[in-house]
Amino acid sequence: MIAPGTSVLCTVVLLAQAGWSASGGRETFAYRDIARNGPPADASPVEWRGSGPSMVLVYERATTRRAHRFTIDVAKAGSFAYSGPVRGIAAPGDDSATRLEGRYDYRRYVLRDRIVRGLAAGIGVQGGGRRLSLQRHPGMATEAMSSTAGSVAGVASARLHRWARWSAQIDWTNGLAFLREHDRHSTDVLSDVRLWGGGWLTDLTVSGTVHLSRRAAVSASFLSTGEGTALSHHSYAFARRRFALGVTYVR
Repeated sequence: MIAPGTSVLCTVVLLAQAGWSASGGRETFAYRDIARNGPPADASPVEWRGSGPSMVLVYERATTRRAHRFTIDVAKAGSFAYSGPVRGIAAPGDDSATRLEGRYDYRRYVLRDRIVRGLAAGIGVQGGGRRLSLQRHPGMATEAMSSTAGSVAGVASARLHRWARWSAQIDWTNGLAFLREHDRHSTDVLSDVRLWGGGWLTDLTVSGTVHLSRRAAVSASFLSTGEGTALSHHSYAFARRRFALGVTYVR
């Protein structure tokens, strides 16, 4: 749920035909208001941007032709600032964003060794759910927003494993999100509203792995996630950026 800055994530992964992975680190989060949805988009140049710790748990069952993946992702961001094109202003210290997200991916690799030896291209579907809570403190007031969202998306994936020592993979996800949102303001009772909305989401992940042995490897990956949402009262976009370094153990 993000911003030009990146963070380093150290990961220990257990992978096999069926295995678990666990990771933890820091990620950046950015939120921006949008006044108009149609092109050209009329959006605020100021982002509410922060960073904080994140933890990810993954269970994957995979073969050479297909993969099932379950992901639970938890993150909490703080140290927010209002960042504009020219300058940034620190936000109150108790501003925060909390996210709990779960996803299921099914991928099938339909093209293997067709164009380049070792290259497999696949397609798939993804379903997910997310709980997001934001809290801001303009002046002496408190603004809070919480939303529960579900998403359905398509996935395109390509992996290259031509050499024994290293491999690479790229995943692109694009789909729709539907949500229920609750907005509250500590000094304005009329601002306590519940809204339905929807929008789009896009993920891009690029990763590379160097295999040290049959069971051990080191990896690096970059994740870019963005989502735009339209509701009856307002529209907004948010994004996440994460750079990850990991160690892999294959059972």
